[in-house]
Amino acid sequence: MRPLRVALCVFFVAVQQIAVAQTQQIPVAQGLSPAAENQDDLWKQCRGNDPDARLIACSRLIDAGKETPAEIASAYYARGNAYRQKSLFSQALEDYNAAITANPSLSDAYGDRGITLTILGRFADAIPDFTHVIEAYPRMAFAHYNRGLCYELIGLDDLAIEDISTSIDLEPRAEFRFERRGTIYFRKNVLDKALADYEAALVINPQYAAALYGRGLIRMRAGDLAAGGADVAAATHHRPNIAAEMARAGVK
Repeated sequence: MRPLRVALCVFFVAVQQIAVAQTQQIPVAQGLSPAAENQDDLWKQCRGNDPDARLIACSRLIDAGKETPAEIASAYYARGNAYRQKSLFSQALEDYNAAITANPSLSDAYGDRGITLTILGRFADAIPDFTHVIEAYPRMAFAHYNRGLCYELIGLDDLAIEDISTSIDLEPRAEFRFERRGTIYFRKNVLDKALADYEAALVINPQYAAALYGRGLIRMRAGDLAAGGADVAAATHHRPNIAAEMARAGVK
């Protein structure tokens, strides 16, 4: 199984893409290239990189109804990925549902459905999908992280810390995971652990704005106004809206 492709620490950006989806046009079937008239060519385009060609080819395979259930699931899954690539998240969700119905063992579809549910703000619904991936692939760090983020977003901070900690143990060179856990600790007022996580993130990426900002606030609370102010200034330099972003996350 390939790694889940979206790190949900940036899902807020993806949510903004939902508005873009309203202007997207779904290609019509006559747009398929003449070369893709047999099953092999249809499958090649269904699994290719061009989302418009994938939508057309996968739709033809699904509508023909000649494939095995596993193949139909694969076509739904590929078409769902094409929809999501075009920011058509509701259509993507429908196809992931169909893929899982046709082949309940298709673990990739659970992971991508979980990501799509999270983008759509359905955090509690996404958790069982990430759990399914974790059960199939216990060392899949992104699945642990994504489930942890969903726990955080529904207010279950202790479970979030547990999952994010597991993701860090599995892949410790990801600064955003330390920052995310540090931010949860900050909200819980466990500032020593928050500071340790922000500093761990900055060892990996010294310009990581969220960690700089969080460390700066902790330093200022501890009375080190010069060092804390320097951190906040550096964070703002790298990311001008960082104060508002961190305030929304409870770091203020």
